[in-house]
Amino acid sequence: MVLTTNWKAQMKQSIQKKIETIMRSDNATGVFAFLLLVLSILYSAIITMRVRFYQWGLFRTHRLSCKVISIGNITLGGAGKTPMTIYLAKTLYRLGFRVVILSRGYKGQLEQSCSIITDGKTVFMDPETAGDEPYLMAEKLTGIPIVVGKNRYECGQLAIKKFTPQVILLDDAFQHLSLYRDINIVLMDFTRPLGNRHVIPRGLLREPAPNVDRSDLVILTRADIDHSHSQTVPYVGNKPVFRCRHEPDQLMHTDDNGNIVLFSPDKLTNQKVYAFSGIANNYDFVQMLSGLQYQITGSSGFDDHHNYSDFDLETIAANAQNSSAKFIVTTEKDYVKIVKKINWPLPIFALGIKLNFGLDSQKFESIIQSKMVT
Repeated sequence: MVLTTNWKAQMKQSIQKKIETIMRSDNATGVFAFLLLVLSILYSAIITMRVRFYQWGLFRTHRLSCKVISIGNITLGGAGKTPMTIYLAKTLYRLGFRVVILSRGYKGQLEQSCSIITDGKTVFMDPETAGDEPYLMAEKLTGIPIVVGKNRYECGQLAIKKFTPQVILLDDAFQHLSLYRDINIVLMDFTRPLGNRHVIPRGLLREPAPNVDRSDLVILTRADIDHSHSQTVPYVGNKPVFRCRHEPDQLMHTDDNGNIVLFSPDKLTNQKVYAFSGIANNYDFVQMLSGLQYQITGSSGFDDHHNYSDFDLETIAANAQNSSAKFIVTTEKDYVKIVKKINWPLPIFALGIKLNFGLDSQKFESIIQSKMVT
């Protein structure tokens, strides 16, 4: 029975890896790639009709009684929606707006309900209940309530009733067409903004590339921000395009008393560290650590939003010890889920990520602020 279960798990993992390889390939060939392409064409047609039905008014779009900003992307994961949501929430809060964040709470226990994760002062849920990304935002933001649930309109009504916000931020909602938004922000990875231009499952696009034109502005993440520029993005036309890059923020660590302590990322410079993460682009995380001059003794990568078992964590811990590492480093999103699950044999830290708009910073803030008063 155990052998059968292991065989099935290995087969599933093998197929999944093959699909992921094809999804990221520009010129994959073979029967499997052809089948995925056929499915991709069918899915693209369905998505196109869905968008048209909303545009024609056959599907209803609901409105909330405050400004709504959507932050999303057109490809699967990894563009930086959570750091962007945190950045924009902080910006609007600093400008004096009452802000509430709505998140689906992907893989959390409250996805099918509408629940308040934080009122801006107290965090009411753990990461398993809230979902890793809403919980992380709740820990990092002060004064900004967060509501979780799949039905954004119902969650928006709850947020308005409880907190009377002036603006609601929708985390990961470009495809959530049933709720009207005043600003549609689309994030695109500068290194490969449209993937291989195929829709899932043949590629990484969530919907056909021309649908980018639904956006009001585009943000290219992981981009060069140190020089003035003019940037052309397919299907965007003359809409504003901004650049930002991901930068290391602070290191997070839980002390013996259970308190969160923050350090400069330089604390582990030239130290031997073992890295692991469960995000859309694990390679980028390891590269960021290397850029901080951490001595990487080994690493483990998992799927985005991976639900770590005790066996996963014990394996990571054993690998870290066997690699002669002195510290373990992961992402904030992973850290909040796993730090208390086992007794770690080595000190474990989380590296935070922040966004830097560089020369685009003031212009981006001005555009957002101007749209809040129109």
